[in-house]
Amino acid sequence: MPKTMPWVEFGSPATVRMGIRWVDDSEPPERRPAAYGWSMGQLRMHVANVNVTATRLGDEQQSYVGWYLAPLLDWLATNWVPLLHEERFPWPNPSGASAAVACNRALEEWLTADDPQGRQHFADAQRWYFRHGVRSAAAGGIFPDLFIRRVADDIELSWSGAPMEFTQDGLAFESSAGLARLPVRIVAETIWQLLHWVVRHPPAAPERYHDQIAALRTKVEALSGVDYQTLVGAYVPAALFEKAQVAFAAHPGLLESTEAANDADAAYIDELPAAVAMFGGVSPDLGMDDVERLRDQIVATHGGADSMELARLVAHRHGAPLGVPYRDGCRFAEELLDDMPPDGDFVDIHALCERLGIDIEETDLQTDSIRGAAIAGDGFSPRIVVNRTHHFNGTTRADGSRSHMNCAMCFSTGHAPAE
Repeated sequence: MPKTMPWVEFGSPATVRMGIRWVDDSEPPERRPAAYGWSMGQLRMHVANVNVTATRLGDEQQSYVGWYLAPLLDWLATNWVPLLHEERFPWPNPSGASAAVACNRALEEWLTADDPQGRQHFADAQRWYFRHGVRSAAAGGIFPDLFIRRVADDIELSWSGAPMEFTQDGLAFESSAGLARLPVRIVAETIWQLLHWVVRHPPAAPERYHDQIAALRTKVEALSGVDYQTLVGAYVPAALFEKAQVAFAAHPGLLESTEAANDADAAYIDELPAAVAMFGGVSPDLGMDDVERLRDQIVATHGGADSMELARLVAHRHGAPLGVPYRDGCRFAEELLDDMPPDGDFVDIHALCERLGIDIEETDLQTDSIRGAAIAGDGFSPRIVVNRTHHFNGTTRADGSRSHMNCAMCFSTGHAPAE
């Protein structure tokens, strides 16, 4: 039985907790993997009080996964920026599903594609998986099918519970599929603390592995020097961000942030500036004219605030992590109707917005890929921007106005998303 050290754990099981301990490797150094044979250990991880690393085989259960951990640790450091800042799925028609569902579905759909476009979609999905799927760093180990990605000002952690292929028959993960959205700071600092501890307390290893340990240490220490442009570039495509920089030249505070680091010295953006949050959700090919039109909407609402009634309705949700996109919108709308029941079966969304002090602004963007945008949050007056070019916004009501909103509660999400 190999000797093990006590567990060292970071974070809280109620949000995210990562625990690690080194294990003596019974294999002689010459038979271990050349690149990571120094790192035999055990890892356990809780997300929202769910142990996503717990496995069972018949009557036997264990709370952790064990293998060479250096590939995973290197993966966390290498993909620090996209893990904490990249939200967009790069394949066509992305859904509002979690990453664990959406990415696995995309890989399955285009796995057997025999046309150039389909093969390109598969390659895009696979590269995204390599940046966000924990299992891609298993290197022969048995790791959970867990995905980490940014969603607005949260980090989404989602998992399928699916077993790995080519493992021992009957071996399964205890947790079924799940999803949590947690504050960026909590997830970032937990991962940083784990990496920081590893490079300061590596296990005793033969000299042949000292260069690999030093390389990981250098990579982790470099995370404190990642610049703002690199961080935001993972959220907004570079070409689009350049257009936004030109458009917001007179209003830099709406596009730039000084909060790109935390007390642990690992760089990340905790709260996205309003314009960054908006342009992260639109087509990378958005033209300059549309960028300027959306800029004007943000500028016009900057400096405002919620009405007293609206502030009361959303107070309990302020700063709380969200769940599944789109599904939340329907749930928020149902909560709104409980608080403000309509007269009869007809729900007059325009009247509700007027009562709550939410502006409705119609515009004609050149693109038809954006249905609308919701501008809200601290320092902004709430506004729903409707793009009349989108085919969903073309129905005219009897009074001559357009019927264009399925849900009026998207403003409660707290920034300036567009869809």
